[in-house]
Amino acid sequence: MFEHPLKRLVAIGLVSVSVAACSDDPKKASADATGDATTDVMGDDAKAPDATTAARPMANVYRVDPLTTPATQVVELEHLPETYGILTGDYARVRSCTADITRGSEVPLNFGGFALTLTTCVPEALALPGEDGTYLHINAPAAVGDDDAEFSEVMMYHHMQVIHDYFKDVHGLTDRDAPLDAITNVQAHVDLCDEWAKIANAAFIPKEGLDQLPFGLDFGLTGDAIVFSGTDKRNFSFDAAVIYHEYAHAILGATRLNAVFSDSQGLNNLPGALNEAYADYFAVAITGESSVGNYALNDLGAFAVCGFPLGGGDGNLSRDMQNTRTCPNDLTAQVHADSEIFSTALWDIRQALGGTDADRVILTAVLSLTNASDFQVAADATIDAALDLVGAEAETAARAAFESRGILGCKRVLPAARIGVRGPPLSVEGNNAFSPNPFPGYTPGYLQASFEIPEGATSVEITVTTAAGAGGAAATLELALKAGSEPVSYTYGFGPGSARHDADEVVALTNSKATLTAAEGETLTAGPWVMSFHNTGESASITTVRVKDLTAR
Repeated sequence: MFEHPLKRLVAIGLVSVSVAACSDDPKKASADATGDATTDVMGDDAKAPDATTAARPMANVYRVDPLTTPATQVVELEHLPETYGILTGDYARVRSCTADITRGSEVPLNFGGFALTLTTCVPEALALPGEDGTYLHINAPAAVGDDDAEFSEVMMYHHMQVIHDYFKDVHGLTDRDAPLDAITNVQAHVDLCDEWAKIANAAFIPKEGLDQLPFGLDFGLTGDAIVFSGTDKRNFSFDAAVIYHEYAHAILGATRLNAVFSDSQGLNNLPGALNEAYADYFAVAITGESSVGNYALNDLGAFAVCGFPLGGGDGNLSRDMQNTRTCPNDLTAQVHADSEIFSTALWDIRQALGGTDADRVILTAVLSLTNASDFQVAADATIDAALDLVGAEAETAARAAFESRGILGCKRVLPAARIGVRGPPLSVEGNNAFSPNPFPGYTPGYLQASFEIPEGATSVEITVTTAAGAGGAAATLELALKAGSEPVSYTYGFGPGSARHDADEVVALTNSKATLTAAEGETLTAGPWVMSFHNTGESASITTVRVKDLTAR
């Protein structure tokens, strides 16, 4: 079993990193239910503070987000020093990023002879108490573009305290008993069109990953950090579930579940999907809602930079734990999408055990996991914790939740026709993705695909549609084909290139097509077949796979 620090790019984020819509107005460009909801905010009927709030760090926040809980509530900002001002306390240091081209750091970029310069925004603390000693003069803006960054700082600071205190006071975790950096409203100026562009993502970035920030942007960070941006329609800092999601990464996923490893089915990136699943679970455990990103990940608007479209964000990208995703049919090898398969099982366990017992069981399980833990390992750990901590009925409920999602004994083989159906294409890493490479001259995919060969068939054609990866070069794929329903299996020796597979045939893909043909006078083995994707070239992605019987043609 080989472990690689692969595919945890940039950060453990809420969505894939994108550059969002631009604005030429610096103000506009500034800028993850049932059970027990554990928060320290007031209820829906919270009233304005009376005189006793004077000289206390009171503030207005959304309990969840502007859509779920549209009325702001009054809270006290916890863990600030006795003499407070900027939002730096025992467990958080919060700043927003100001669009100021004269003070930002320039980052020259060259894309094959096409040169441009990005200028970073400037992190600084803007939310300050008023004359009465409170922050109550800072209110939620009527529109995202009206935010002066102060409200985003208040939201970030408060909800970081909520989830810190949840993990410490309820579960005894003190891993984050030190100020954790957080920056809101992150953006960069593009000289090509003289516009400020946001980075449509929210992410926890461990200090080891700071050098992987998009385009080499540098926001003056030196340690672990939570970094938020948004779009012209959504400021991710306004969504408490997203803040909880990223903080859960910081406390649960900084040292575990953040790598790719090789196993008997090829590359395995399910640790990353688990990391996202647990971050989503503990976010909803606190909000009491079943979805993450109800505000931040819906109706984002189309992404563009300098008029160049980068795709749309108009659909519903939030993740709801009441869906019915199953393994393997809903696997995509994209960690956020695949996380829903596991997180929904966790939500089912919460409904069965209640919030207190479920949180205890699930946290115990995740703390036992490593960078080489996948769905099966995590499910087994949860079932064992349910028995040890709660009892036999809890064990039965946990097992049933995982069985209903197909997680127990799930093989990473999905029907070929399902590839691309959920949206995310199937990533295939380049042959130079990691070193040393245990595979001889190729890198296998994260998933395999199954198909059927009919009785009497002598020839089938397999069409694999691919898209080039970040480097721009197309993949060079070979298909490792095996008769039967079992995955193509890999075994490992010692040293680079020592891995072997048990495929029956290996055929090269030429112009997106490969043909499997029986010997003269014979027919192909009828029934199920499995294919593994071997990439001998640059990283790319597979968008569709189609298999056609050529016998009668």
